[in-house]
Amino acid sequence: MSRISQTKSALVQKMLRAKQGASVAQICKATDWPAHTLRAFLSRLRKAGETIEREDADGGSRYRLSAEAKA
Repeated sequence: MSRISQTKSALVQKMLRAKQGASVAQICKATDWPAHTLRAFLSRLRKAGETIEREDADGGSRYRLSAEAKA
């Protein structure tokens, strides 16, 4: 049986949809992306109409996709 692989893009969006969101370090570890690549990806999501919430936490910033509908 073949296994369907998940794209890194889909993985990041799934992590950002989680209630607690995800930190840059968590996403970079899961995707093996450098931080600047992740930030560029977040910028592309914003340009596509997604609202990304940023929360400052003790361990750094956490990001989460807003439940608001795309414009």
